[in-house]
Amino acid sequence: MRFDFVPFFNPGENLPWNRVIKMMREQTRLADAADFTTVWLTEHHFAHNGYLNAPPNPIMMSCDLAAHSDKIRVGQAPIVLPDWHPLRVAEDIALLDNMTEGRVDFGVAKGINERCTLQFNINADRRDNEKSYRLFLESLEIILKAWTQTAFTHKGEFYQFPVPGWKETNRFLMPLEEEYHHENGEYKAMYVHPRPYQDPHPPVWLMSNAPHTYKMAAERGFNVIGMSSPPSKLLSCWDAYCDADAKDGVIHERGDNTGICVVIYVAETMEEADKTIRPAINGYYEYLGGSRPTGEWGRRAYLDDDAEPTNEDLNGEWFDFLMKYELIWVGTADYVAEKIAKYQELIGLKHIMLLQQFPGIEYQKILKSMTLFSEKVMPKFGADGVKK
Repeated sequence: MRFDFVPFFNPGENLPWNRVIKMMREQTRLADAADFTTVWLTEHHFAHNGYLNAPPNPIMMSCDLAAHSDKIRVGQAPIVLPDWHPLRVAEDIALLDNMTEGRVDFGVAKGINERCTLQFNINADRRDNEKSYRLFLESLEIILKAWTQTAFTHKGEFYQFPVPGWKETNRFLMPLEEEYHHENGEYKAMYVHPRPYQDPHPPVWLMSNAPHTYKMAAERGFNVIGMSSPPSKLLSCWDAYCDADAKDGVIHERGDNTGICVVIYVAETMEEADKTIRPAINGYYEYLGGSRPTGEWGRRAYLDDDAEPTNEDLNGEWFDFLMKYELIWVGTADYVAEKIAKYQELIGLKHIMLLQQFPGIEYQKILKSMTLFSEKVMPKFGADGVKK
């Protein structure tokens, strides 16, 4: 069983960022000592209300946390590719991979925050979902080309590299290399440096709950992390991954190269966990639901398509709804371990990313939860991932 986590960053409260960074370092050192595999950094911008105050630059934050830890890997969950210039991402991630000597997991997605998009790239406007998805795919294609091609070129819908029309005139560089220049000196191909430390490049992770994305990921040799969902929805994604023709020809079993991101909190008793987390979950999911007035994040969206939720499901507290359908795992170490074992049996779960988005929770309680998880949940699963 692989255990990863996303650091707590006090959603709903705008703390001084030097303090947030110190807390992230402390959580990462705890996870490093407990043999978590990867710390994942999300990307958010313009968080005037504090709810989306994750690092605006997950690459820089990854570099800092890697420097303050020994062996844990650093990943981005995700880099919102349409909002970045792809050559910059290629350079920065390759440099980070060399700085950490291969401790990078490269996580990317199209992104969901419409408000931010227009501030960075008009072509990434997520109100035109098909166009922004094409931009995402082209950006990822460019990055992979830049990492793997010595003489790199690209011509697509949104980008062309090298930009045509520039000629080399520096006499020191004469005679010009034919691989990179035409006879008249025009720049025809590029070399992007540094090359990644990992061969041929860091593992690529997509963030998605859409079966077509899982199929595409398997075909291209990528991995996928999705948010917690009912088992049947997860299986529709994971089976799409298994059924695809893998780029490397490997036959995948359920759970290979896939994982789920789950809200998890561990306390000494169920009563303590409920009392601590209930108001935080209710507030946070009300916020999430309100950010999508057309209903994409309404309660029905969290359930199977043919589910028949009760009136209480639809109108009761979010905490009760999410606990009933096991979309969050909040309770004692034994309770959380039972959920992990259940999902191992149901869907072949092999990889969990802990999410700790709890507005208003005292930071020390987050550390206590992580400690209980690492000391009382993780040891229940042996090296083969099977519950002891």
